Amino acid sequence: MPSITVRFYSLWRSHLGTETATLQAVDLDDALSQIEEKFASQLREKLKTSGVDLGGELQDNTLILLNGISLRNLGSAELQDGDILHVFPRAIGG
Repeated sequence: MPSITVRFYSLWRSHLGTETATLQAVDLDDALSQIEEKFASQLREKLKTSGVDLGGELQDNTLILLNGISLRNLGSAELQDGDILHVFPRAIGG
């Protein structure tokens, strides 16, 4: 099973208290499920104390890149050792 790195940025890094995590995942769906399971509840709890209700799955409120390519452009993909998932909070505002 491939070993991948997950890098958190900006507010997500701050609220999760970590810059990176290592996962063993076969494909993107597996990696996203693990991220949801391991990090989403902690992130939701931190955001709730700030008055923000994070609905849906974490990936619905997050920009995720696999080796620099948005998941929106990839669909499903098998992972390789050394792949990096970059996880950013969505930017909103004007």
